[in-house]
Amino acid sequence: MDAATPPSHILGYTIRSRTRIYVSYITPICLALLVYLMQMASDLALGCQYIMQKEPGFGAGTLVLVFIPPILTFILVVSSKEQREGATSGRNKCFGLCVGLLKLLFFPFFVVYRFTKRLFWSVEGLYHDDDDVERMKCLAKAMQTSNIELYLLIQAYAQAAPQIVLQLYYMLAQDMFRNYETSTVQALSLVFSAIDLAAITTSYHRIESQRRVGRHYPWATTKQIESHQSRLEQNERLCSEAACKKRESERTIASFPESDKIMANFHARQRLESSPKVATHELHIRGEDEVDNDALETMETKALLHSGPTLGAGNATDDDKIEETRPKLRIQRPYQDLKHLDSIEIIDSVPLDPIEVLDSVPETPAPPPPPPATAPPSVPVLRARETDMRRLTRPFSQLETFKDMLLVNAQLYIKENVPRPPKLLINRLHDEEEKTENSPLLKPTTPLAKGTPLTPKDVVDFFFPKPTKIVNGIQQEDFAARTVAFFGWLAFITMRMLSLATFCIFYPRAFFIVMGIHYALMLAALALETRCRGSFSRTLFYLVLGYIYIFVLIEFRVSFKSLRLWYGCYLVLTLAENITMSAIWYANEEFESWWFGFIWEWIIYSGILFLATLLVYYCILRPKDVSIIVEDENNDNDNDNAVEQT
Repeated sequence: MDAATPPSHILGYTIRSRTRIYVSYITPICLALLVYLMQMASDLALGCQYIMQKEPGFGAGTLVLVFIPPILTFILVVSSKEQREGATSGRNKCFGLCVGLLKLLFFPFFVVYRFTKRLFWSVEGLYHDDDDVERMKCLAKAMQTSNIELYLLIQAYAQAAPQIVLQLYYMLAQDMFRNYETSTVQALSLVFSAIDLAAITTSYHRIESQRRVGRHYPWATTKQIESHQSRLEQNERLCSEAACKKRESERTIASFPESDKIMANFHARQRLESSPKVATHELHIRGEDEVDNDALETMETKALLHSGPTLGAGNATDDDKIEETRPKLRIQRPYQDLKHLDSIEIIDSVPLDPIEVLDSVPETPAPPPPPPATAPPSVPVLRARETDMRRLTRPFSQLETFKDMLLVNAQLYIKENVPRPPKLLINRLHDEEEKTENSPLLKPTTPLAKGTPLTPKDVVDFFFPKPTKIVNGIQQEDFAARTVAFFGWLAFITMRMLSLATFCIFYPRAFFIVMGIHYALMLAALALETRCRGSFSRTLFYLVLGYIYIFVLIEFRVSFKSLRLWYGCYLVLTLAENITMSAIWYANEEFESWWFGFIWEWIIYSGILFLATLLVYYCILRPKDVSIIVEDENNDNDNDNAVEQT
């Protein structure tokens, strides 16, 4: 399962298609539309209220924050070639520019139109049957991409986040005699700005990991969507091919032609080795003997090569097996009894004990017999042939049998899976070597000298399969996980904003110093994560991303290599900053209003609520990991587009 579409389950339980439309489409769209309307209305009303109260500075600042997001969106869309082509596809470029200017001037109406359009197609999908093609088409239209989604992302961090700090600073700086109409509008602006910031952070805090396995940005162009769809289709094809190869290999192993013979031979050897009988082989030895009249008499002896009973297979070691399979030597003489012999000398590479000489086999031929004059009269000299004394091959051991099986399996695997040039191509090149030299269809891969004929290495007439790689990511959160994550980010944002605003009231200079240090640390962490590699546009975006990391942490355009390390260090840093800044003004400053005591309590409670939701999310509701198989292409430039990632 990929992350291209919202999940069809809640808490691991599969839900019906109609329920999925309610929890994944209709409910989030209605809540987002309500939050946007209330936020825009309260911000515009608050700016006008400031101007009416003869406070143009706060009024201008509030209104400027409202108009910054549409201006940035217009600049990004115009400066991006892909976004321009997507906005003016099939139209005149001047017409597309005019539409962009209209969206800039009347941006609230286009945002409302975007929400209502998505809501309409979501409700339309309810009137079709489950798993109907028409229902799928309606949901696809409801999730259709638009650059309005890019505006909503920018609005959260360029309008909502600074608006919260500005309005909190104004409220805390006023005395008890204040305009309560303005305070009411300020409260509405603060609440809905925090909700908007938490909702956007919940949607985008792991989007990079989700995008790697199928999810695309809500403002992506048609070309980028097709690229992600082809990536998912490629994954399905490669997975089906891998499954087919696995089934074929299982059938091949089950019907391996030589496996029955090898195993039958192995069991036969086991039965032979476990037999208590002594296996003997006769070995004829011819030599000369010295008699009493100083003459040489030709004698003939028999050597019985035998192996004693084997030990238990479970207790025998390799040395024991070698010792057991060593043949023994028995000498039978028809003319003389062995008991009259004092000793028999057999020359070997290793000195043998005279007691064990009859139980060993010489591995090297004996030297030639000494002259008769010097030979002892009572000890016969035995001369054996080298070919006669050669030991027979001992039975295969269990390790040798498995070694042969592994070698045969490896040969079959190489034969079936390693790509080779087609036989037809090789035969044609060898038969028509003179014709291929002058053929215009064959192009050499390297420049050839004059008179050098084309060889199969110089001709590109077939293609090897591309290497594949496994890409890891996560699914989208279900409704329960998204809800818990939303409340967790809302608590974190409340704690963070209250700490920043109150510290700025008492220590404005120290506030900017702390924020500067935090911003520098975030830029250093990003540089370490990306190894300072990237285009100029990506570097500019990292500067913007460092600003976002002052408030929240999102995995956006940067895929964290060590996600737990990033989140752990960030949470420790921000929680330490919040507690330290709040404890400084709460312990050292004197304040007359009860608001500051209330804010201190809210900072502590929000931090506790955030930690509780964090544990619930990552221990119970964290989305599952997803892995897809794709072709490994070195020239993959999906992450190089600045506007796509912005």
